[in-house]
Amino acid sequence: MDPMYWSVILLALGVAVIFLELFVPSGGLLGVLAAILIISGIIVAFMSSFHAGVSMLMVTAISLPLLIILLLKIWPQTPVGKRVLIGSIRPEDVLPSGDIYDELPKLKGKTGRAKSKMLPSGIVEINGKSYDAVSDGFAIEKGDSIIVTEVRMHKLFVRKYEPDESVALQPKPNDDSLLSKSLDELGIDPIEN
Repeated sequence: MDPMYWSVILLALGVAVIFLELFVPSGGLLGVLAAILIISGIIVAFMSSFHAGVSMLMVTAISLPLLIILLLKIWPQTPVGKRVLIGSIRPEDVLPSGDIYDELPKLKGKTGRAKSKMLPSGIVEINGKSYDAVSDGFAIEKGDSIIVTEVRMHKLFVRKYEPDESVALQPKPNDDSLLSKSLDELGIDPIEN
């Protein structure tokens, strides 16, 4: 039999083994076997003649990368590809969930007590439940009142809270407000038609 036939058969077997590698996880063993078959096919083509060997080498060098790209487009739809590759990642898939994590955003603005010294993290108690928290700035002593200022990435951020602070935070009526004065008090003439 002509060596060129053997060369084509070896190359075809190499391509078939590459295709098989997509469906059978072998840890690269089938890939190595495919490389050996393809290189053997090129060597056998060179045994036939130098011109046949160069032709087979060029055909392989051009078609093999195109074939691999095509097969990699198909691979994610195969059973092995679906198991190996990660699909689109949603926050629900990677962030923890459960009752405690779902209730954390509702704690923003709630007050409680520090159960441990917070330098900057520690334990706080809000509505009889304990939570891990991080101080927004300064150290908070054990037993100090705290307020939850923010919830980020399932972490509570707190700061020291003074109970009389809620009165201080409310806006005071301003007698000097321009909106509370009439046009006459401002010295503006009304618009006449």
